Amino acid sequence: MPAPPTGRSSTIETPSAGRRATAGALLRTLRPLLPTQLLHQALYRLRGPARVPAEVSAPGLVGLSSAADALAPSPEGRRVDGGVALLHTPPHEPREGGWTPAGRDALWSYTLHYHGWISTCPPEQARDDLLDWIARHDAGVGWEPYPTSMRALHWIGWLARGVAAPGHPASDPALRERLLASLAAQLRHLEAHVERHLLGNHLWTNLAALASAGLALDGPLARHLRRTAVPAFAAAVADQLGADGCHLERTPTYHCLLAEQLGGVVGLGARHRVARTTRVITRLEEAHARMLAALPAFTHADGDVALWGDSQRGAPVPPRALVPSLPRGHADAPDTGFYRRRWGPWTVLWNLGLVGMAHQVGHLHGDALALEVDLEDERVLVDAGVGTYSRGRERAYARATRAHNTVTVGACDQHELWASHRIGGRCRVEDVVAKGDTLEARALGFRASAWHRRTIRREGDHLVVRDALEPLPGRPLPPATARLFLPATCTITGRGDERTVTTPAGRRFLVRADPPLRLGDVEPGWRAINDPAPRRCLLAPVPARGLEWRLLPLRAHVDASASR
Repeated sequence: MPAPPTGRSSTIETPSAGRRATAGALLRTLRPLLPTQLLHQALYRLRGPARVPAEVSAPGLVGLSSAADALAPSPEGRRVDGGVALLHTPPHEPREGGWTPAGRDALWSYTLHYHGWISTCPPEQARDDLLDWIARHDAGVGWEPYPTSMRALHWIGWLARGVAAPGHPASDPALRERLLASLAAQLRHLEAHVERHLLGNHLWTNLAALASAGLALDGPLARHLRRTAVPAFAAAVADQLGADGCHLERTPTYHCLLAEQLGGVVGLGARHRVARTTRVITRLEEAHARMLAALPAFTHADGDVALWGDSQRGAPVPPRALVPSLPRGHADAPDTGFYRRRWGPWTVLWNLGLVGMAHQVGHLHGDALALEVDLEDERVLVDAGVGTYSRGRERAYARATRAHNTVTVGACDQHELWASHRIGGRCRVEDVVAKGDTLEARALGFRASAWHRRTIRREGDHLVVRDALEPLPGRPLPPATARLFLPATCTITGRGDERTVTTPAGRRFLVRADPPLRLGDVEPGWRAINDPAPRRCLLAPVPARGLEWRLLPLRAHVDASASR
């Protein structure tokens, strides 16, 4: 799920070649950062990750408040025979193989230390996991602020569910005292190392954990966190939400996770009768309602997210977990740049590709003006998704413009992408139209010599897309390629300007294009981290006269042919 910081690295690569980033790229990456963020970036690089706590057991927490049972974070990972299964990898038994096994990437290591599986396994097994972690992991990656935040939420939820359950280990005062002493040390460490060098979703989650602890627990430390962390969290929420209710990092999976965290704080706060807390919680309730209202703008007919940025299908918090019955019609999030249209049998999800939070762009891809499309409840045009956060060819491809259902102009990506989460120069998007049966905008990639203009419209049951180039003054028309990616599980037949596609469920539609689309090779794609979903690519050059392609349900095509 959320990416760990990439930290200090000795090699900086561009995605298109294994070169070091230029001084210009580094400057363009640093320029949008906030002054306080630059200061904390410098401190982070001087001190390194916060992996060594001042203490591993501390006073300050004496029990759970009556509000604690309102906190119920979604499980992440599961216990199976052989250990804990995380991120579509074989199980690992931390009590035998350790909490810092060699050869695992940073995201997997972070996820192990979330303890997101403890609500799904027998309570005695979870208890043994927690006690083993306390005894054996007194320093290391699990003490970094992000996994500490996630773990605190899961521990509090586990304790709250267990305290009132007869025979549950959490009802044992001695165990509860030991867990609270560890939790107090974790929260003190977290409060001292809030991730102000990253901001964005990391800061949100840090403060959500501290605020939740303040509201769900009792004792001097909890009272301190109620006074400090709850208003700080409210300020972060106000700063990070767009006017349309979308989180400004523009990554649907993160929006859903953060909405759940916000809902947890709101649920806890609603049970407190302190006037100052109540005023803050009222503002957070309004923000939570806006986040839930924004969900349809990036949700498919199957109830899960579009794969914009570093989003994943089947993540711990999908939209349907937040709102079980989502509206299925049109939906707009215009400030963030997500649109959904329900046109006949088609559900169209469109991504403007804006840079929503200029100082935190680590989860964005080069996907301006990209589409994902459903036929009824089946995804038929699919994004690359994300298979890893580790730097390398796979990560570079998933972020690159050529991996998305849009147009590459010249040889460059829309953004200046480098390392695994870095962006230097950025794409510009303007001339946005979203009315009636038409969506339209144009995008100018970093160092591109022409704008890409895309017009999407409905003609009856036909979905029609026109791609055109608008060269900059005095510049020649550059080469450009439009790509349409379909699941490799689809069957594609036909030649030239008309292809017939049959989906795994047996639905059929036509793809017509002028000039004709060529069937390319099988390309990578992913449903989620470590969960491949290969794709077939239809592609064509975009000539001076433009490229028009359309999707037709086969029945509509047959009826039209019969009438001629």
